Amino acid sequence: MKKIIILFSVLILSTLRMAFSQDDFETKLLKQFHSIQSQEMMTWIEKLCSPEFNGRLAGTPEFIASAEWVAGKLKEWGIKPAGGNGNYFQWFDFPYTVVNDIGSLTLNLAQADGSVIKKNYIYPDEYYPGMNSGSGEITAEVIFVGYGVTAPELNYDDYKGIDVKGKIVLMNRDVPYSDPRNPEYRKWVGYCYHQYKLENAVKHGAAGMLYIDGAMANPNISYDPSIIVCGIGPQPLADIFAGLKTTNREILDKITKTFKPASFSTAKSVTIKANTTRHPEGKACNVIGMIEGSDPVLKNEAIIIGGHLDAVGKAGKVVNGALDNASGVVDIMGAAKAMALSGIGLKRSVIFLFIGGEEGGLVGSRVYTEKPLFGKDKTITYINLDMVGNGTGLSVSAGSTYKDLLNYFVQANTKYIHRTMQTSTPVPGSYYGRPRSDGVVFSMAGYRTMEIGNTDWYKKVYYHLPGDDPDAITIDIMEDVSKMIYVGLTNMANDASLKF
Repeated sequence: MKKIIILFSVLILSTLRMAFSQDDFETKLLKQFHSIQSQEMMTWIEKLCSPEFNGRLAGTPEFIASAEWVAGKLKEWGIKPAGGNGNYFQWFDFPYTVVNDIGSLTLNLAQADGSVIKKNYIYPDEYYPGMNSGSGEITAEVIFVGYGVTAPELNYDDYKGIDVKGKIVLMNRDVPYSDPRNPEYRKWVGYCYHQYKLENAVKHGAAGMLYIDGAMANPNISYDPSIIVCGIGPQPLADIFAGLKTTNREILDKITKTFKPASFSTAKSVTIKANTTRHPEGKACNVIGMIEGSDPVLKNEAIIIGGHLDAVGKAGKVVNGALDNASGVVDIMGAAKAMALSGIGLKRSVIFLFIGGEEGGLVGSRVYTEKPLFGKDKTITYINLDMVGNGTGLSVSAGSTYKDLLNYFVQANTKYIHRTMQTSTPVPGSYYGRPRSDGVVFSMAGYRTMEIGNTDWYKKVYYHLPGDDPDAITIDIMEDVSKMIYVGLTNMANDASLKF
């Protein structure tokens, strides 16, 4: 009887201890949950968009200053440096180009009497200087080259049968294959990149390049001093096609249906001027902080959450990159601070990755996947945030693919936040999300990759344009994103039964 009484007492004490422990966990969780405040997050957004950081162009001293500021916050919160050599920074070479002024774009209309009418375009609404352009001036005939792709293995070549030597090529973003959800799209992904398109134009002898990209800042193009680059919007494009009895859209629709190039001379001439300075000595970095797990076994497993810190810098006017991507950085910072100060021990390790060089070609994410802190076999998931600060709803891309991982965020939203939530299901290990996102680098490298985002955007988006300032973001949705991350990651890190 005594043994039964003792056993019963132990069971009661154990049950009470578990209940107290759960209550203690909930108390600590909610205390820091409510400490995530939009007012503080807005001060961080404003700091990242301040003149001190000058648009955070990777490679520049101003970008490095922004990285040091983020690292200083991680240190303030007691988050361990994990970049190497006892600090927060994972360094890599990153040459960059400074655009000294806005340059110019002019259409030259030859008249029957031999005179020329010149139409000068307006910055930044109608054109944008090439962020990685060579410096100089070129006047030449414009040759339309579709998507600017040469893919012999796909039996496709926009340059076939047309001479562009010394000419200005006019090309579109992306590729002829129009369905990114289809696994076949993977064959085309490499041809989507802006760097490839410029390098292919140089290979074919072009001296100038007009990029149909909505006239926006774009450092994600390779640098070659032999070619002058300019981004154009709808008006210059319409003027170049005027009198041709077709439109750019009609040609692209035809290419997409037939997979046959439709390149031709537009018989129009333009002048592009660019004033740039190349800095081959540039350096950039990832900022990496870690809350190390406390469980002797599970601490060797890691959850990574990341977003790119860099923006596109300055060309005439500063592009501050509030939405793209100070928003994602600040969402992560809010969750990181709460997790670090909650007093809740995490069984698994959690890595906070602030990526450099995304805008210049996904460089920082490639550096990390080549030199990771934890092998991908020990990484639960990589979660990417890019432009997460506009709208009223939440989304988790790839969440339906990894249902066990998705549930941590669904439960956080259902119990505490109460926003609408959407999920999607891309093909794991294949094409992931946007082809020019850090998420695709992790996915292609074999990581279980997810992306947190927003739905129902309602503020105007100044993508790679002046105007991407703090008033262009929705701070209340950012607070809720950060809270969802905080709760979801805390529970994911502490679930000993999680299998992956």
